[in-house]
Amino acid sequence: MPQLTLSLVGADGAVRGTSTGADLVQLDTRYAEYQPGDVLVLTSDEKNVELEVMLDESLPPSVVYLTEGRLEFPIPFESARDSYPSHAFLGDTHWGYARVLDPRERETWRNLALNAHDLEGAEGVYPHATTNSGATNPRFVARNAIDGTWQSIHHGRWPYESWGINGRDDAWLQVDFGRPVHAEEAMLVLRADFPHDTWWQQAKLTCSDGFELTVHLEKTGVPQRFSLGEGGRDIEWIRLSDMVKADDPAEFPALTQLIVMGTLTC
Repeated sequence: MPQLTLSLVGADGAVRGTSTGADLVQLDTRYAEYQPGDVLVLTSDEKNVELEVMLDESLPPSVVYLTEGRLEFPIPFESARDSYPSHAFLGDTHWGYARVLDPRERETWRNLALNAHDLEGAEGVYPHATTNSGATNPRFVARNAIDGTWQSIHHGRWPYESWGINGRDDAWLQVDFGRPVHAEEAMLVLRADFPHDTWWQQAKLTCSDGFELTVHLEKTGVPQRFSLGEGGRDIEWIRLSDMVKADDPAEFPALTQLIVMGTLTC
């Protein structure tokens, strides 16, 4: 089993709490309020490791793949908190953990895109969402589309954060898995803060194996399901692009969540 270490590191580089385990590690901060500059650092002595990770009790556990055996998660403060639950990372007691995924769990039907711990610019940590939108407001960045929050009836801070196209007609969103996974179905949850929002009536899904699917969308904030082909496919990434705005006077289309259902075992 990989040796895991989960530490709280301060802005000055001092380790304020740490724990180590062979296949499970839990956060040990001993009644400490987080301070600006604090970073949670999760490491494994093996690369290419699949872990179930939950770094705050308010975040959904996510299966995270670490190609370099390292995840650094800065504690969010000020506007960076807008895409997290209002109670996340607060107080002087915290619970987080990481555990090595049992190989038998790879057969579980799951949302392969889910990563509540994704960060803009993250490297070696998957699933990871990227975009060309250029949006920098935490309420509208790419990670919001894979954080597991489906609330679509409003816009703004959590739980109404979303991926916004920042006014671009050529915007795209891509989710990389870091290794091949077996994807069978995609679901799109459009933001539905009508009449503030408009919606896309059409879009394209493209997979790393060359598969392309034009999807036709309805004016709704509930998940819209699309098959990725009979029997599914083994892919390393999926991209949403070529969105066609509906004929509607509202200005702002956005995506609340991109869900990809399947198994980790190809």
